[in-house]
Amino acid sequence: MPSLLSGALAPQFQAVLASAWISKRSAAKYVKEYVERVQAEAKREAGSREAITFAPPIQVQVLGVGAGARHEALDAVDGGEDSLFHARVKQNLVYGVADGVGGWNESGIDPSVFSRSLTAYAAAAAEGTFLLHDSDEADPKDIMRRAYAAMRRDRIPAFGSATALVMSLSLASGRLRTAQLGDSTYVVLDARQRAKFASAEQQHGFNTPYQLTILPDPGYEQQQQRQQQSDDDATPEGEGARYFRPTAETTAGSEAARAEIDRDDFADLVRARLDTPGDAREATHALAHNDLVVAATDGLFDNVRVDEVEKLADRFMQAIGKVQHATPAKGTAASSSSSSMPATVADLFGGLAYAVAAQAVGNYIQRDLRSPFAERAKLAGYSFTGGKPDDVTVMLAWVREAAKAEAETKAAAEQRAKL
Repeated sequence: MPSLLSGALAPQFQAVLASAWISKRSAAKYVKEYVERVQAEAKREAGSREAITFAPPIQVQVLGVGAGARHEALDAVDGGEDSLFHARVKQNLVYGVADGVGGWNESGIDPSVFSRSLTAYAAAAAEGTFLLHDSDEADPKDIMRRAYAAMRRDRIPAFGSATALVMSLSLASGRLRTAQLGDSTYVVLDARQRAKFASAEQQHGFNTPYQLTILPDPGYEQQQQRQQQSDDDATPEGEGARYFRPTAETTAGSEAARAEIDRDDFADLVRARLDTPGDAREATHALAHNDLVVAATDGLFDNVRVDEVEKLADRFMQAIGKVQHATPAKGTAASSSSSSMPATVADLFGGLAYAVAAQAVGNYIQRDLRSPFAERAKLAGYSFTGGKPDDVTVMLAWVREAAKAEAETKAAAEQRAKL
């Protein structure tokens, strides 16, 4: 990604982004092995038993975003039918998640190809956003619109549906803009790790979220063959992970391609009563110093209550605070810059993302749990208990005002000097 233009005003905010993801399949395999190990230990003599730590193989990424921080865009991950992306456009961090609709598996269609392709196109749309000034804000709903329209224009053989959540954080103003289509939701926590906003699911009916769709046309069997033949052209992202990036013409942003994308008003989808980016719910939040934004696919909030997320965030953020005020180890230097974030802080914040995702996995294997999904099922007239096994994808953004972060670091250094 290109750095900020020389001479431009430095961002007033910094951010640390931590992402964690695990597929339902990987979680199920781990849980089976974990249960077998626990049962084997239970058969051993009481004094010789070993504690078995619950540690599912969750993938984690942590990056700092701020003045001078180098940012490498990520356009898709192998999260089962989930995917995520993040990109930088001037002083905006644009990121989000997509959740492929599993019902397409019954038609022989792998919905993960659609969700990963959608995030790849969203990352490209974000990077291709035209902003006149560094401090201008990116529009997440427009990014969703252009990504989806570009997928349709390129006629890629990625069929199915997915929910989508696109978020744009302005490092110039601290404003968070969101576009949500479906049941991938988010929560904004304040500096005390208490929820001050939680977005609601966008559903047509119980367990029927709004979603973006590309339908196979009447030549579906031929398209299936084309999809199989196109596997070599699709981008691998881990074993079995396939998806499509925008074509060269779309990426280059030729005048013809831009015009075709902008002309797509999704009228055919409206006539077919399918959802479009125009149905996405928009919101804007003025974030403050040390606010934390937790965005996720429904695999998280179907299984984990907001107050559970608050408790985990409180525990890890308190630990981060202690590390920031601790005396630096010999040969190291404390810094408030997100680009030179102490490794221990990055590890702890990544640990929070891991813990949140692990809580979802731990909860959804409990058959008697009164999960958020079970509560919503009950309200809809269905009998359901326990958690809901699903792919889990989480993205945490920790927002800090640059001036306050620097002042806190200076005060902590002065306090240490007096000891």
